[in-house]
Amino acid sequence: MNARTWLLFGGASVLWGVPYLFIEMSLREGIGPITTAAGRVVLAAAALLPAALSSNARQLIRLRFGRLAVLAVVEVVIPFSMISLGGLTVSSGLSGIIIATEPIFVLLIIMVLSRRAPTSAAALLGVAVGFGGVVVLLGVDGAGPGAVLVLVASASYALGAVLVGRWFSDVPPLRVVSSMILLAAPILIAIAISVEPLPAPTWTGLGAVAALGLACTAGGFWTFFTLIAHADATRAALITYVAPIVAVAAGALLLDERIGVRTVFGIALIFVGAALATRRTEQAASTGVVVEPEPDR
Repeated sequence: MNARTWLLFGGASVLWGVPYLFIEMSLREGIGPITTAAGRVVLAAAALLPAALSSNARQLIRLRFGRLAVLAVVEVVIPFSMISLGGLTVSSGLSGIIIATEPIFVLLIIMVLSRRAPTSAAALLGVAVGFGGVVVLLGVDGAGPGAVLVLVASASYALGAVLVGRWFSDVPPLRVVSSMILLAAPILIAIAISVEPLPAPTWTGLGAVAALGLACTAGGFWTFFTLIAHADATRAALITYVAPIVAVAAGALLLDERIGVRTVFGIALIFVGAALATRRTEQAASTGVVVEPEPDR
């Protein structure tokens, strides 16, 4: 990779590693978890509006509205909400680590949908090792139910990745992203209004939500897809492993989050499991699904 590609790789890793930090900051400033998710998506939708309102994107929404709506719920509404809700009890760094289980869930979903066991013993070992890491992390002080919510977000991201591969492989990724975020925005607004009171946010809280929507979500997607245009998807997918490290470092440095031995051990198990689960197998090649890192994570 050349200097520009490395710069894009570093930028995408940071933009997809720090969302958990900003979510934590927003929650600490009194903004509700669903309101945080809604504000993030509204700002991202506004930033990506030119792409979403292009003639090709409007045609995509018109012709595949049902599938885009499903994708908006699975890939945006559920995970963004679950991560924010989990953030009420889980540290930002731990959230970033748990999301790294997404490739393992992708493999499991592919197995279920294809009704075939993976041909690689390494893939099965990866699933076992990865979830062993999750079990270790569930024992970290303060994790508990919040960690389960973040795990649900990871599984939802994985289902979304599989659906994108099956339903939208013929569509430019940024067009799909901008369309699904546009559809997700009113859903999250409606949920936030119905379940949470209007916040009285501080400038710090507003800044955190703005950073989430404009930089981490809209900017993160743009940077990632620009990276793919300059490097192959396999190298770009390494962000899956770098972003959680950024999340842990940001939480430790800026929020004084503690990194214990148990956390480090859990990280190692999840990384090893994800690496084994995403090795190229005959089954993965036959599905046409590319496992890519998610935003906010």
